[in-house]
Amino acid sequence: MRFTADFETTTNPNDCRVWAYAVASIEQPGFFKYGNSIDGFMCFCKDYSFEPDFVVYFHNLKFDGAFIFNWLFRNGFGYVKSRDELEKKTFTTLIDRNKTFYSIEVCFNRKGKNREKVVFYDSLKILPFSVAKIAKGFNLPLEKLEIDYEKERPVGHELTPHEVKYIENDVKIVAL
Repeated sequence: MRFTADFETTTNPNDCRVWAYAVASIEQPGFFKYGNSIDGFMCFCKDYSFEPDFVVYFHNLKFDGAFIFNWLFRNGFGYVKSRDELEKKTFTTLIDRNKTFYSIEVCFNRKGKNREKVVFYDSLKILPFSVAKIAKGFNLPLEKLEIDYEKERPVGHELTPHEVKYIENDVKIVAL
């Protein structure tokens, strides 16, 4: 199963967190899910982690991955150097010397040789354009929308219909 995902984050350095996430299926264009916390996103990932080849693409994994790392460490996950070492509540990465992110692989559970895991990849390495340029360049029926990035969004903020449409377009543009 392959999905695209995106986080929306606060801009306040004293309150740096995910206030919205969205996922869209690459194989099932009608599938779209969103929520208002990274906990909800990681729960989604854990729920699908038993699926073979469960992959989630972020457009600029380096940015979104920082929030994933923070969540992993806060929730007792440990870093391992190679995917062969992946056990329950561990993760590994592929990041080069220039700090270019390629992947983050997270193992939620292991039963024998079977791992319940998700692999996050950077879709920016596949489509090296902004989301707006992808929509225009491929003549997609969706366009990149705008929101107020500076707006106060407290913990538990309920997304407005426009915010939902904004993040939905972002993940669906990359998924198409």
